[in-house]
Amino acid sequence: MGRMVGNMKNRWSDEPYPWHNEAVNTNPKEFKDTVWAERKAVHDEPCFAVYEDKYPTKEGHLLFIPKTKDAPGMIGLCFQEAYRKGTDMVNSGEIDGFNLGMNNGESAGQSIFWPHVHFIPRTLGDQKGRPKGVRRAYPDDPYQAENMKKGGK
Repeated sequence: MGRMVGNMKNRWSDEPYPWHNEAVNTNPKEFKDTVWAERKAVHDEPCFAVYEDKYPTKEGHLLFIPKTKDAPGMIGLCFQEAYRKGTDMVNSGEIDGFNLGMNNGESAGQSIFWPHVHFIPRTLGDQKGRPKGVRRAYPDDPYQAENMKKGGK
């Protein structure tokens, strides 16, 4: 397995993400070939698994990943389970809110071409100024280029 082997080539000169040069299969055909299959899941079900994001925007950033690539119902199940996790955490007072998101396609910022849903827990005051929504879900992401220039990771 290796990044860029038969997959997209990095065309971006401003690539800020640390996983940019990691040797991973960016376009796996089966779940067993994904970057996540080698890692320990936080929660594992027959149709999907939940993992901690390797490069979290903040503590608690999770990925809900279907075990079948080309089954739209499974990504729907992942959104449903991520939403359930978020509402349970809000109801228990652990967090104030949450963002759910998915990057689909290179133009949308997807770098591992296996569907997955990002769950980002939110608390009041975790961003400077007014909280931002899905248009810029986490502007203080330490891996964004402008934050790396400020001394981020």
